[in-house]
Amino acid sequence: MKMNLKFGLKIFLIIAFVGLFTAMSAYATTLPPYILDTIKKELPDAIVRFDGIVSLPNNVIYIPVLPADIKKNPVGKVVSTFPANKKLSELPDVILFDSNFALLKVIKNYNGKPSVTDSKNIPFIIKTGIFPQDMLVPPGFVVPEDMKTMLGDLNITTVKSTINATIKGLVRMSSDESKIVPVPFMQGKTLLVTTLDSKLIYIIPSDSSIPLYSLELPNLPKFVQPVNNDNYILVAIAGKTYLDVADVRQEQFAKKIDLGYQPTEIILNNDKTKAFVAVDDDQAIFIIDLKTMSLAEKIKIKGYPKNITITEDNTQIAYQDKNNGDIYTLNLDATYANKYVYNASNVSKLLLKGSNLYILSRTDNNLQVIDTQVKDIIYKQPVSQKPVDMVHINNHLYILSAANQLDVFNLSDYTMQPSLKLSENGFSKKIVKLDDSDILLITNVIDKKYTVYDPSINSILQTVNTSVYINDLKIMNKRIK
Repeated sequence: MKMNLKFGLKIFLIIAFVGLFTAMSAYATTLPPYILDTIKKELPDAIVRFDGIVSLPNNVIYIPVLPADIKKNPVGKVVSTFPANKKLSELPDVILFDSNFALLKVIKNYNGKPSVTDSKNIPFIIKTGIFPQDMLVPPGFVVPEDMKTMLGDLNITTVKSTINATIKGLVRMSSDESKIVPVPFMQGKTLLVTTLDSKLIYIIPSDSSIPLYSLELPNLPKFVQPVNNDNYILVAIAGKTYLDVADVRQEQFAKKIDLGYQPTEIILNNDKTKAFVAVDDDQAIFIIDLKTMSLAEKIKIKGYPKNITITEDNTQIAYQDKNNGDIYTLNLDATYANKYVYNASNVSKLLLKGSNLYILSRTDNNLQVIDTQVKDIIYKQPVSQKPVDMVHINNHLYILSAANQLDVFNLSDYTMQPSLKLSENGFSKKIVKLDDSDILLITNVIDKKYTVYDPSINSILQTVNTSVYINDLKIMNKRIK
């Protein structure tokens, strides 16, 4: 009877703990500061994911176990390991800290499935704990039978689950003939390329002209966006109301962020801690917290947003109502003041700087400067035919036209510099700025190539021919191997 009473009490405590943690799990799993400090000190290459998973190079993963009985005054000291007397840097299979918090290393079991060490090697105090209830474990992960109470309400997915499809879908191994020598600014980077008519995301190293891998999606990608120091990629898919979060290091889709509406555009703030997402059929902009990879807020706005842009100081967003052409600004303070500014048609790009809004008109072939305070046009500048994109660098606007011209507009004195001819063929589409420099990559949607351009000398540094058409591309500041 006493044993049954103890067992019942244990189950009650576990259920109570599960209920408490489940209520907290919507805010993502945050490891205790003393654990984070120890990990940072002993394992400097470790990345702690939004759900508590600890990821290290060479596909080493640790799964956290939250203690049912937390010891007082912990400092993050390791009190036990298996094998015994190992340092964290030696990557033991089991790590128990002084608070009873634990980390279990993911290894292959005798059936070749990802699991943890034999349960006889795991102290009982760890088995009374629980896994984070928002945790996304590796595909096919299994646990020993006597550890099932640690699962709580956690659903462990199988290797066939859609959400855990491997990123390295189709392998396109580069041949020696595909190798190129990138300019210094492009060394060690990776391009994520999408086309107009393919469900694939092509992954092209900067030292190659062909994809190394490709990721097949259920439908055409609306956008892809590397985030969080390029450890994750946000992917929006046509017809889907959620964002997929791809874990680059673990090569799996790790999470879905459901917005209830189809995501269409995304922009990041300058410190890249937040993403602002426009959707297809709602008068709203959604804010994604890129630290926790979760929906932080939904801002109700006027109109249905497209061509969203953000100021360099992160204080305002500008966007256009896709239904009637009205353009609005949105303050990113506590007020979220939403003001009408101007109406324009056939807009290909908006750029907001200070109190001025710069508008590219695709059909009128001009740049319009709008004063957002007086809500009227104050200057109009003719540009090359079919302007499609622009970026701001050092008080200059670099304006790309589909006619393969690059115009440079000086904001200091409102003068135009001589245009630069990019190509005789094709249809120029996008300008992408490298994060760590002013270098620009320019895509051509019909001709299979991209151009590397240096604004400081107004010159093309390199033109790279590729094996795929490029509708859009994003750059990762690391080389995926």
